[in-house]
Amino acid sequence: MLLSRLKITPLIQQEIKKLLLNYIDWDFVIKASNHQGVLPFLYYNIEKLEFQNLIPADIFLYMKKYYYSNLKRNVLIEKEIYSLLKTANSKHIVIIPFKGFALIQTLYHNPALRTMADIDILVKKEDTEKLRTIFMESGYAENKAHIGHNITVFIKHFLSNIPIIIEIHDTIVPPRPYKLNLPDLWNRAQEKIINNEKIFYLSPEDTFLSLALHLRRHTRRLTLKFILDIAELLNAEGEKLDWHYIIVSAKNNRIVTTIYCSIYLAKELLGASASIGILNNFKPNVIKCTLMRYIITKYNFFDLERWQGILLRFLLFDNILDFVVYLWRASLLERFIKNQ
Repeated sequence: MLLSRLKITPLIQQEIKKLLLNYIDWDFVIKASNHQGVLPFLYYNIEKLEFQNLIPADIFLYMKKYYYSNLKRNVLIEKEIYSLLKTANSKHIVIIPFKGFALIQTLYHNPALRTMADIDILVKKEDTEKLRTIFMESGYAENKAHIGHNITVFIKHFLSNIPIIIEIHDTIVPPRPYKLNLPDLWNRAQEKIINNEKIFYLSPEDTFLSLALHLRRHTRRLTLKFILDIAELLNAEGEKLDWHYIIVSAKNNRIVTTIYCSIYLAKELLGASASIGILNNFKPNVIKCTLMRYIITKYNFFDLERWQGILLRFLLFDNILDFVVYLWRASLLERFIKNQ
């Protein structure tokens, strides 16, 4: 975890060096960091700190190859997204990349660091069909097997059979159990000009909300890179964020506990910059707080068991009624799919 961050303080640098001078199970480190989506950060920081002489040469070479392989793939994705963006702009379709791709552009500023399984694009519902036509004309195939809430999936293969998977969303998260209500999201989007093309990104506040909600969907298999996204956003924008907007949005959408958990994990695991005062704005009852802090700490994160993720998923509902409604709707959806 110490290497999974953008900035290494002198104190953390000393701690990393001390650990590297002791025995390390590098097979576990590689496997875990790969699984957690943070392997590029290990190479990036070890190389930047000039600690490569403290680790086995073959391990450092593996990290380096992985880092540059991810760079190659992400640069290819970046080029493709800008091409699609240009076509969409010409047809007056506004799209907003969010999550991984957007974070590379707005937060990490290094396409080698953030791994991506797919690219997420937000589009207004009335423009979904127009965008589908653009994708089909650009050589993409629609993944008919994928059934999801408000999501259309497209895939295309490039040189060396590199797949690019793009998910088109008309909302940043499926209902759980209620439809997300952020009426000002599109108006708050921020415009930038990149490669002479207009591109929109979510506001920092809506980005934070989307990351917290995305983390909530993955509580049964928490992934460090998603927590790292939140931690680095807090480090970069924490003091400038409109916390009043976030608090009101959290209360209106019944995701107060989700926001609390996201900030807690970012602070506990990665030392994110967020004051106790900010955290306390979202603090649930003492039982929930105690259970969360018992379930997940920086000492047991890599040894989490399935029951811990399931319990955390239950705790993130702001009240028991929301949980009951979620189970009821999930059951109805499952029966509907089976009957198709």
